[in-house]
Amino acid sequence: MTLTYEEDDNTKTATISVSGKIERADYDAVLEPMQAFIDKHGTVNFIEILESFSGFDPSVIWPGIKFDFANLKHIRRVAVVSDIGWISPLTKAAGYFMSTKLRMFEMSQLEEARDWVKSSA
Repeated sequence: MTLTYEEDDNTKTATISVSGKIERADYDAVLEPMQAFIDKHGTVNFIEILESFSGFDPSVIWPGIKFDFANLKHIRRVAVVSDIGWISPLTKAAGYFMSTKLRMFEMSQLEEARDWVKSSA
């Protein structure tokens, strides 16, 4: 599986790890738990760890857009953690269009990313 998903109810933080190509079955497997996590807590944080990324099945685009539009207002912070060079500028550009606080971290800064999503600043 290219996607793994973990939840921490104490900090209201979910972690998604990506390694390889995101297939529709992988995306579908995490979509329902993510929605349930948001529904349970109201406002949540996400940590997205991109260890490697070789694309995604185009069939995940529409469900992804629908999920984002329905839930973006419930996501307080997103930490994107990756050493993939082109991810950082893309993340920063996306951050300008979102009310959610979005920040990029290198893989060596994973613990800093975890601390940042949990902070109230």
